[in-house]
Amino acid sequence: MLILHDFECPKCKLMFEWAISSDEETAKCPLCFDEDCKKVFITPRSFKLKYNPQTDMVDWNGNKSQYWDLYKKAKAEGKDVRLPKHDGDGK
Repeated sequence: MLILHDFECPKCKLMFEWAISSDEETAKCPLCFDEDCKKVFITPRSFKLKYNPQTDMVDWNGNKSQYWDLYKKAKAEGKDVRLPKHDGDGK
């Protein structure tokens, strides 16, 4: 079974991903062909998801935005309503 790992070449300092079997610890550098590249462990980065009621129809829990309820109500009443520029069909 092959597993994808991050490696760094000690010679040219290239960082790359390579698929190796679970018992291997080194890989061959694709740039300088040095065979002593060691596994490096990169700390995973996290990111924060943001909810914007004017651009998102539902929040992360599946609750509908009040903004879109008001939008649909105004449109049903025949009012001239616009969607935010980057949402929907842009009309």
